Amino acid sequence: MHEQARVARITLFDGLSGRHSRPASQPATTGAIPDSGNPETVAAPNPAIRAAMLLRSRPLIEAALDAIRPNLRRDGGDCQLVRMEADAVYIRLSGACVGCQLASVTVNGVRQKLIEAVGMPLRVIPVD
Repeated sequence: MHEQARVARITLFDGLSGRHSRPASQPATTGAIPDSGNPETVAAPNPAIRAAMLLRSRPLIEAALDAIRPNLRRDGGDCQLVRMEADAVYIRLSGACVGCQLASVTVNGVRQKLIEAVGMPLRVIPVD
C-alpha cells in the first residue's frame, strides 16, 4: 500500500517538473506587456484609456451617488461629486458626515457602490 502511494506521489510531481515558476522573492508582474512565454504577465489598460472610460461612466457614477444620497440625508449628511481624474473620483461629504468618526466607512461604502456601478476599480477621495 505504501508503495502505491509513493508511486502516485512521484507521478503527480513528475507532471509539474516542466512547469515554469518564478522565484518566491519575485512578485507576479502586472501592467507588463503580455509575453507568450510567460502567462503571468497581463496588459494593464493605458492610463489615458482608463481616464476616458471613467469619464464615459460619469452618468453611472452620478446615478449611483443619487441612489446613495437618501441614506446619507436620513442621517443628516450628503455627498456630491466634485471631479473625476484618471482612476480617482473626488467627492465632498457635507452635513453630519463632516467630522463624523464613521466618515471613512461611508467613503468606503460609496467606493463599493461606484465600483459596482462602473464595473472597474477606482479610488474615491474625499475633499473639503
